[in-house]
Amino acid sequence: MAATAYTPTVSAAAGTVLAAPAAVDAANGNSWVNTNREIIEITNGAGAPITATFTTYGTYDVGSVAYAIADLSVTIVNGTTKVCGPFDRTLFNDPDGLVIVNWSSGTTITARVITLGTA
Repeated sequence: MAATAYTPTVSAAAGTVLAAPAAVDAANGNSWVNTNREIIEITNGAGAPITATFTTYGTYDVGSVAYAIADLSVTIVNGTTKVCGPFDRTLFNDPDGLVIVNWSSGTTITARVITLGTA
């Protein structure tokens, strides 16, 4: 099943009102269009740590052998908020230009994506 899409909020020098964080989709994961200027704010309101796993699509070539680059796993301790990104397009974009993140749990976990605006 397709990952549930986030719509990023674009920041501005004069300030931007952030959209409310949304519950994560633990069953299908989440995605967003990546322009290399996005960050994701993840809040773990649960009673235990969770892991956000960002899928990578890059390889490291040695001779004629291409080795997959490991996905990025980030632990978010219970009761905390963590910001991740920005995400390099070459490494994190899927063929549709999306970053995909999967969750070890979705209970009381929220997130929102922010695109860093230009000055």
